[in-house]
Amino acid sequence: MLIKRSVTLIRNLPIRKYSVKSTLSEDEIQKFSKMANEWWDVNGPFNGLHSLNKLRVPFIRNGICSYQKSAVVNSSPASPLAGCRILDVGCGGGILSESLGRLGASVTAIDPSEENITAASLHAQKKQLHNVAFEVNTIENFQALNTSSSTLFDAIVASEVIEHVENPSFFIQTCSELLKPGGSLFITTLNRTTASWALAICGAEYILNVVPRGTHDWNKFITPDELISFINNSGCQTRQVCGMAYNPFINEWNWSRFTSVNYALHATKSPQVVTDDLVEKSELNFSPEKNVRE
Repeated sequence: MLIKRSVTLIRNLPIRKYSVKSTLSEDEIQKFSKMANEWWDVNGPFNGLHSLNKLRVPFIRNGICSYQKSAVVNSSPASPLAGCRILDVGCGGGILSESLGRLGASVTAIDPSEENITAASLHAQKKQLHNVAFEVNTIENFQALNTSSSTLFDAIVASEVIEHVENPSFFIQTCSELLKPGGSLFITTLNRTTASWALAICGAEYILNVVPRGTHDWNKFITPDELISFINNSGCQTRQVCGMAYNPFINEWNWSRFTSVNYALHATKSPQVVTDDLVEKSELNFSPEKNVRE
């Protein structure tokens, strides 16, 4: 099935129709749908995501250019991701989708919230981004509709998403099935530690009110070891894990050697399944400086 390229594409597909398993959390959808009109308020509840683009966009760009040169053969200095097909899973209002589209990538962005997709589509349409398409969908429904090799992606991005889904291991497996062999998977998320509970929950939500209370459930945070295990079991290999540090007083993100609160992960899909014992933590590149610096 060919994916129609349109910024206004919205498909209301029945949730849970194609899979017994589901990544859908109704509570999470309702929570973010209520804030759909605030995605593009740079001083609103999503201002931290706007500033996070300064880290995650070059992280994605450099990861693709380093490991998938064949996907960006049509690139130029102004459009370094030209020719690259990217799937943005859990795109919300399209904050990251638009930035990747501006780098020349052909972006398909999905989210289970119709309100989020409406906000994302309208904003992209105003910006005349014709290489970004939005649709209402879950990852499992989307995968069921795109089963041929012609619909596979060069890269898949799930930024600040996996901590909001059900069945995270199934989520990663489904993402892997939509990747071309050698394709890249990029995840940013929160670690499940005492530090993340103190800073991301107590500090950010209840003391500083940086994000609305109840935005995160600490029990759904995923440790790097857990995520790497999901990655390995899906037939992918972890390439890089980088810590991220947020300063809420100046709304600024920086790379960190510590992954105790926020972290980013880049993995690539291989033709054969990669087992857990093939990726030792000592082999991972925990320094973002080599591949991420703009």
